[in-house]
Amino acid sequence: MAGPYATKDELAAALRTRVTADNTDMLNACLEAAAAEIDHECDRREGSPIPPGDALANRVNIARAVEWWRANDAAFGAVGFEQIGALQLPRDGFARHAFQLTPLKHQWGIA
Repeated sequence: MAGPYATKDELAAALRTRVTADNTDMLNACLEAAAAEIDHECDRREGSPIPPGDALANRVNIARAVEWWRANDAAFGAVGFEQIGALQLPRDGFARHAFQLTPLKHQWGIA
């Protein structure tokens, strides 16, 4: 893996928070987890990584990292909100992000 496709500052902005000494490790871990999923899904050919600064990889990295960040709040598959009750989280995990990454995919598991 070349590293995350987004910065901790971009993730913090998406989460509407600031980067602090207390949350830096968690922000980075969420970005790295999402980037690992992106790399696995895209299955790029050897020597052909996702280009640095790729906008699609950046947006998916941030969107999925937000989900990783909030996963602790939804440990049992639901998020509670005082005004509207509990919301069930999507059950597709990474599937909707995988679909978005189709333009970056090189191999399709066909030998």
